[in-house]
Amino acid sequence: MALKKGNFLKGFWIGVLVFGIVILLFSITSFATENPEEGNDPSESVQDQSDMNKIRESLFEKEFRYYYVSSLPNPFYPFVKPVQEEATSKEKLEDLVFVEPVLLTPLQKMELGEIERGFKGVLWSDRDKKAIIEDSTGKGYIVSVGTPIGNQDGVVSAIFEDRLIIRQKVWDKKAKDFVDEEVIVKLRKLD
Repeated sequence: MALKKGNFLKGFWIGVLVFGIVILLFSITSFATENPEEGNDPSESVQDQSDMNKIRESLFEKEFRYYYVSSLPNPFYPFVKPVQEEATSKEKLEDLVFVEPVLLTPLQKMELGEIERGFKGVLWSDRDKKAIIEDSTGKGYIVSVGTPIGNQDGVVSAIFEDRLIIRQKVWDKKAKDFVDEEVIVKLRKLD
């Protein structure tokens, strides 16, 4: 059976304590018996022995107090609860619905100004139109109607020969809610 390090050290220190008490008692007894041989008065040795007996009794007859950990306060718990901790109790945490984080594409991380600078051209065919948008690193993306774009939940709603229309959500102070707003991004002509 392997002993854990903590159990071994605990047993070791208990053994050292018992050994120390035995040595203490042995030295007290030997000191009491050595004094009469020196020629002292025997009545003093009897009195010393009675004192030693009182010391022994006081050592072994101490009342021990037992503390129950559950009745004591946790010394590591803060005295004042933070405001957030009070607001999020177990009941409120159960009501919350955790949404997995959504990975954003590079187009969804772009701001509107970056989209305007990166709008390079329009490709069209008989069936549909597509726009070319370049990010700041020089990487090009081809977008069509319905492609998510912009950092405000924007979506490409229409593509024309010289412009791109993006519908994005903007906070309305009066309505205190997000409202859809259409933003026109014009194609810059080369001079």
